[in-house]
Amino acid sequence: MPRPRRLGTVLALLLVVVAAAAWTGWTAYQVNSSLNAVVDDAEVVQAAVQDNDADRARTALADLRQHSQDASDRTSGITWRALGLAPVVGDDADGIALVSDVLADLSREGIDPLIDVSDDLDSIVPRDARVDLDALQRLQAPVAAADAAFADADGRLSDADPDGYVERLATRFRELREKVGDASGAMNAAATALGVMPAMLGAEGERDYLLVLQNNAEIRATGGLPGAISVLHTEQGRIELTRQVAGNELGRRDRPVLPLTAEERSLFSSNLGLYVLDANLTPDWARAAELIGARWVETQPEDPAGVLSVDPVALSYLLEVTGPVQVDGVELRAENAVDQLLHEVYVRLPDPTAQDEFFRAAARAVFDRVSAGGSAPQDMLEALTRGAREGRLLVHSFDEEEQGSLRGTAVSGDLPTEETERPQVGVYLDDTSVGKMSYFLRHDVRAKATSCSAGRQRIDGMLRLESVADPATMASLPNYVTGGGGYGAEVGSQLVVAYLYGPVEGAIDEVAFNGRPVKVEKLTHEGRPVARVIADLQPGEVTNVEWRMTTPEGQTGAVDVRTTPSIEPTASRATYPSACG
Repeated sequence: MPRPRRLGTVLALLLVVVAAAAWTGWTAYQVNSSLNAVVDDAEVVQAAVQDNDADRARTALADLRQHSQDASDRTSGITWRALGLAPVVGDDADGIALVSDVLADLSREGIDPLIDVSDDLDSIVPRDARVDLDALQRLQAPVAAADAAFADADGRLSDADPDGYVERLATRFRELREKVGDASGAMNAAATALGVMPAMLGAEGERDYLLVLQNNAEIRATGGLPGAISVLHTEQGRIELTRQVAGNELGRRDRPVLPLTAEERSLFSSNLGLYVLDANLTPDWARAAELIGARWVETQPEDPAGVLSVDPVALSYLLEVTGPVQVDGVELRAENAVDQLLHEVYVRLPDPTAQDEFFRAAARAVFDRVSAGGSAPQDMLEALTRGAREGRLLVHSFDEEEQGSLRGTAVSGDLPTEETERPQVGVYLDDTSVGKMSYFLRHDVRAKATSCSAGRQRIDGMLRLESVADPATMASLPNYVTGGGGYGAEVGSQLVVAYLYGPVEGAIDEVAFNGRPVKVEKLTHEGRPVARVIADLQPGEVTNVEWRMTTPEGQTGAVDVRTTPSIEPTASRATYPSACG
């Protein structure tokens, strides 16, 4: 008789297991449905904000909060926690719970504050040559709250390792982590900008800034030669372009305008401080700004409060939003701005004075169109953000407190000199030849952390330099472009100096040219090892520079690589996975 009782017990246990499995499966299904709904809700919120439809944004946000909270509640219960202890699926359950909780927190603390002030977001960009200072102040607190929320979310997602997840979940997790990371960077930049913009826009008194147009046709470490400089005047939110000066009009000194360090002289020669056109041979925009500002004060009436910079590629992003402008009979559009400003002007106007006049007219035309407003503010902000992210929009303030806020942001352009967990690698280019042949220069930088031992990483990398110039057309181009064979160089050749910056307190172990090891002089700059190599690049030629670096102990994080902005619309920063896991 005990047999039926034992059988009944087994059947009851099986029923409990089946019921538990069904409950778990149903819960997982509901969580998946809620998270899919969150994705749809987020897209509606984004579209509504872009359309300035606050009511639709609030409705979609309410849905997003409900769905994300549903997913969070279901993954915080005892059933889901038990799943996290189970073999095979435990990592996946923990990952889904993390995502659900992060999204619920973001909907409340990250997105909600922004919706309430969405009507003021447009005030960050000018209208009728004025920025609304009161609106900027209203934005400061909610954007700071959103910044903190996104930074927390970014940190929590970055600390998780999705390698143990099933492939589909791992892919979605990495996509979410990348998007949250990008949003966190954008929020941090916005919070920083809102903190310094009122004062920089003349809320506490009028100011003058130098706006430098970097010419990528003659490459410099931060982008291009400082060819045209405009004076930007701000007062109580109003902005005005008052006058413009060609960089070469500031002349050349017999001695550096500011004392140069021994390292600067060894790396860049005294030219760094003698000539404004060479002030950004250094990759440190803060230092270049100091040199440009010091020379300006010597020769011009304004005492600038800082130095800003933009390049033609960034201008093309702005023209995508504003539409074309007319400059001396030429229609500048997003599609042709780079070609017109970096090449066609030299072919069409052989007189350097006429070229400078065209650059000044182009800068004013784009500035007037942007400052007038009328374009979609969200699109304008995206264009500005893209330019900043690619290192094409740079800002340096001579106010120490303001510069302290800007330091480390995308627009600061400063040289990383403090040791952190993440190794910093830099590859910067300077053109030392005569001409505008950098218009034909293409470069690509790749790196990989290949090993980790005793807390030190080995980093292998390569710089690819290519001249896309057609040798057959060199004779038909002006000497102003090709160099004309001056100083013994061949027509159309480029003498490109590449500076390889190793991690702070690290080492550069090996350098090779096209696979052949070469000896390089060991130099340093602000605590970073530097190898300087020179490539004599002929039209149509490709040269590869390979290197191997070692980090000091403790730099076990992901590898950050920076390079000189290209003439092409590509990123100048990249991050590569750590070899230390």
